[in-house]
Amino acid sequence: MMPRSRATRYAPTILALGLALPTPGRLPDQPAPALPASYAILARDYITGEYGVAAASNAPLIGINLEFLDPDAGAVVVLGGPFLEVNEKVLIALRDGLAPGRAIAVGLVTDPDKESRQVLAVSPQGAAAFSGDKLEGHAAHKAGEDFALAGHRLADPDVIVSMEETFVTSGGSLADRLLAALQAGRDAGGEKDGSHSAALTVVGPGARFATRDRLVDLRIDFTPDDAVAALAELRARVDSVYGIVR
Repeated sequence: MMPRSRATRYAPTILALGLALPTPGRLPDQPAPALPASYAILARDYITGEYGVAAASNAPLIGINLEFLDPDAGAVVVLGGPFLEVNEKVLIALRDGLAPGRAIAVGLVTDPDKESRQVLAVSPQGAAAFSGDKLEGHAAHKAGEDFALAGHRLADPDVIVSMEETFVTSGGSLADRLLAALQAGRDAGGEKDGSHSAALTVVGPGARFATRDRLVDLRIDFTPDDAVAALAELRARVDSVYGIVR
């Protein structure tokens, strides 16, 4: 009988060691990350024709989820889980002339995870919002004439109320009002695990940045501290260098 090769003799030991290794990306004693949660406000300025969104999350990269704003048709924001297809379907429906509530229904009709989502939509026809029945923690939404708000795993029921009141009563540009509303939500408790990413995006006529009709495109992709405060500081710094970005 031929002797077993060294690789063959040691293979079971190597396999056992491999099975004992910790899961990549997390140390053995490191606690599991908090479930992603976020809150947002989406709005339209009927005078300027601008659309904008401000959002914050305990997870990184909330800004990459805020790309679906079309100054000619409307805007949509989806919170809660993977949602690219839902975003696209709702925006296509808005471009086809459907009202925001109907566009949201079209976007969710074939979505198996729709009860774990929140969807905001705004167009010249108004605004609408949806919250599923399986969202973690306290979830709420509100739609007005030209704005919609939503959030889940909120620390306090007053988060959405405070955001709405601030947006409605604030003056200034759409970007100013959106940022003020986001700060009000943070001050009312935000979501339970804090805000570690935040973003502010506004599209419309006369865009000063080169791509996709952007008037404002500011993001804090991650900070261990207060991302909403960091976003406000970034806005102030951008204004000081480039002039007021409207």
